[in-house]
Amino acid sequence: MAYNRNHARALCTAAEYELFEASLADRISELTTARLKSKLERARKLRDKYRDLHKRQRLASRQRTGTKKGDRAGASNERTEKKATLFAETLKRFTDQLEKREAAEKRAAAAAARKAAAAERLAAKRKPARGPARSRSPKASAAGAAQQSAPATGFVSEAAKAQSRKARGQNTRAKAVQGHVRATGKRTQARRDRRR
Repeated sequence: MAYNRNHARALCTAAEYELFEASLADRISELTTARLKSKLERARKLRDKYRDLHKRQRLASRQRTGTKKGDRAGASNERTEKKATLFAETLKRFTDQLEKREAAEKRAAAAAARKAAAAERLAAKRKPARGPARSRSPKASAAGAAQQSAPATGFVSEAAKAQSRKARGQNTRAKAVQGHVRATGKRTQARRDRRR
């Protein structure tokens, strides 16, 4: 049998009734997690207290009456048993509510972790990937080599000059230009020779 407010009011002290009332459906959702844990511990202590008291009263009743069952009709013993049952029900409501809340908090934490992981993956996709360095054209390579070999200012040694000339000579485009210049010079000379 589930105890209601009227039963609790008849059985409990003011502080005990307040605890019982806090466990009811219209009040329990208002409790913070810390308050819920505190009230759960208080309900457990009261349940244990009245359960132990009921056992002691039954043992005393057995000794007093000399029967195995004892005086089951004793008013104080019956009242203690009812209070033990009432606080067992109260404790169960607090425990169930705490389990629900902790499960909801775990679900919320898992959802937040999934959301953060998804955001991190999206950020990683949006970040531009560093590709391989572009291959430079032979012309640009030769120009770069010439720039590296030629000093910016100051004295230039003969060895550095020779290396610079060699680098320019290795440029395939420079060879083509030189060949063109030589061919043009030969054609011009041939025309002059025909005029004579």
